[in-house]
Amino acid sequence: MEAGYDYLLLRKPPRKPFLKFSGLFLFILGSMLLATSGAYYGYAAMARANLDDLNVTLPGAISQDPTAAGLSLSGLSDLTGAAPALRSAAEIDLGMDAAAAASMVTLRVGAAAGLDPADEGSYYIPAPAKVSSGAPAKAFAIANQRLYPGDALLAGSWSNPLSYEPAYYRDNNLLRGFTPIDTRLVQPVQSVAPATRIMIPSINVDSIVKELAILDLGGSRAYETPANTVGHIPATANAGEANGSWFFGHTESPTLGEGSVFFNLRDIPDKLRRGEDVYIITDNGQDQYLYRVTSSQVVHQRDLHLYETGLATIHLVSCVPRLVYDYRLIISGELIATK
Repeated sequence: MEAGYDYLLLRKPPRKPFLKFSGLFLFILGSMLLATSGAYYGYAAMARANLDDLNVTLPGAISQDPTAAGLSLSGLSDLTGAAPALRSAAEIDLGMDAAAAASMVTLRVGAAAGLDPADEGSYYIPAPAKVSSGAPAKAFAIANQRLYPGDALLAGSWSNPLSYEPAYYRDNNLLRGFTPIDTRLVQPVQSVAPATRIMIPSINVDSIVKELAILDLGGSRAYETPANTVGHIPATANAGEANGSWFFGHTESPTLGEGSVFFNLRDIPDKLRRGEDVYIITDNGQDQYLYRVTSSQVVHQRDLHLYETGLATIHLVSCVPRLVYDYRLIISGELIATK
């Protein structure tokens, strides 16, 4: 070995391609995670900014949290007095045209319920829609119709068009047969069987109801989450009783797979703003109770508390906004009829 050339005999260390590209890989991965996190927080900020659009209250609503206005529960009845939960003729002015107003049926209650005749009033529930026969259709009008009216049917009915029922027809069938009820004659708490089914026809909600159990979490206790169903808080009044009845359901559950029974609940504020009536029907196997939605409210999850109104009200709760779920949408309604 000649001095000065011995370095040629040294072995070169083996090349490791993974180590060569690992730095670049980690940099790209970190950039993607950072961009994803930024996009999520940006979406969350935009979604929270639009939550105020979900706050809607109809005039004369009495199902809002009384503490929000600085009122005590004991003083709420003094403010509402004996005002009926059903709408009178003077209260029906939500942009209806004459034809829509004419389709409402006036029912007289008071004397039949044993009340003072001075307290009698006119109350309203929707009547079945009437279809005018009109003049016979001309031949060319029939010939110009499409043989398969796919645009007029919901996609779920395309395979069996004869089974399709328009939404207004289903709504009217569900609402037929209800008798207006005076709120002063509502059953007291613990006198009505718990609801086993809940329906909101205008947003296609039809679900069974489960009484939620209390789970022991070691250092604390909490109600179980309703999986693919609507959950009722047993500590609150049952539907049809003279107090607030609280029901919870998932808007969606992408990770736990517990369903999305209240996914369409967020459509109710827009319906209220347009002057549409939204009804909630509960069924306990013996009686059905009809509620009219009067308000929607959004609160942070830390600010949610179950309040009592002392009146026959219902409150439906789900999580908003989508993919964030740190606020709660509360849909409230007042009992107006039973059958």
